[in-house]
Amino acid sequence: MSKSNKHAVQERYDFPNSQKLWHEGAARTGSLGCEQCHYRQQCGGLQVEAQVFDCLSFCRCQNPAKCDNVCPRNVEHFVARIQEVGGFALDAVPAAPRLAHLCLPTMVPMVYHSSARARAPATSVVALSLYEFFDKRTGVLRFDSREAVLDRFKISDGATIILSGTDEDPPLERWWRLHDRQGSARALRTLGVKLITTPNYSLFGDVPRLDNLYNMKRIAITTSEIQSADVLCALHVNARTDRDWDRWIEHLIRHDEYMYVSFEFGTGAGARPRMPWHVEQLCRLAREVGRPLTLLVRGGMAVLPVLGDAFANVTLIDTVSFMKAQHRQRAVIGNAVLGWERALTPQGEPIDELFDHNIGAVNAHALALLGKSDVSGPLVERGRGTDTTHDAGNESLDAHGLAEACRD
Repeated sequence: MSKSNKHAVQERYDFPNSQKLWHEGAARTGSLGCEQCHYRQQCGGLQVEAQVFDCLSFCRCQNPAKCDNVCPRNVEHFVARIQEVGGFALDAVPAAPRLAHLCLPTMVPMVYHSSARARAPATSVVALSLYEFFDKRTGVLRFDSREAVLDRFKISDGATIILSGTDEDPPLERWWRLHDRQGSARALRTLGVKLITTPNYSLFGDVPRLDNLYNMKRIAITTSEIQSADVLCALHVNARTDRDWDRWIEHLIRHDEYMYVSFEFGTGAGARPRMPWHVEQLCRLAREVGRPLTLLVRGGMAVLPVLGDAFANVTLIDTVSFMKAQHRQRAVIGNAVLGWERALTPQGEPIDELFDHNIGAVNAHALALLGKSDVSGPLVERGRGTDTTHDAGNESLDAHGLAEACRD
């Protein structure tokens, strides 16, 4: 790092602990600068531990003109973003058609590629990445037929395909920049795609709230566009505050054409101290919307029992079975805990059997957590071997305590 850059970094104020930026509702006094804000009704104001006057305290740029956050200190960029989404209000987002319901299993494995595999996995429904269907540079659809998709990912001809829009920011922005997003969704429908979860545009805690409101509006817009292309869409309910959750509830009440919502516990929402708040808010959403909803969730397996009680149906989009198989690890279940053991394969041997086993084990574990008995898939090996590690990050939260927090 050059001396000039080092000096610039030292001039910036960085909050010492991201937990101090978590919204805590009635437990915290509202920030004084929020009282007269023009966007107070949509934002709800800040109630965080960190001592901030208003959300512009999070604008720490040395040169705001070069910052891509949606912030009034970069006026040209700020106005362009507001015009781009037609303001931050969600009530102007067009309605989409109501489509036929799609029954989903409790667990759907994510398939990232066909490396080290020789055949289709033993599952009737698969999840693929939305962003693998388009060229990164040109945005052109990569596949001209369903057969090309089946060959690329090695999935069966009869498999139901759903696409996950959860990813890091660069792929999400590529989708937003597509010339015709709705037309792209229609093209996916011709390939046999049945459902898409909305791109999960980020709601960071250390940026001006206007950036959050912009990304919430983009989530609502892309959901409408996808379902208007006659592809079922699951609204991704990213939220930072109680008011954000209120707005998603209001949006879902207005738009009864949406039967699916999605959420992701793999990153910020999966932090152990913060997960209970998100679970409580998801339960509140399911209760207050007042109609049956299916939740598609990535991560957070430990809280499936609580979410299963709140939603009509819960489907786990499982990213673990595939990645563990690629790293030659086999699922084991012992004492109702999902763990993993080494399962080295001879050089050049496909991992299809290992992948199928992992799918069956994770499926059985998810069904058990949800109290369902229709266990299917490969038999689960219980506790064999001594070189076993457990996924403590996902499995050790107290589901009973979360259930207490979600009760009426």
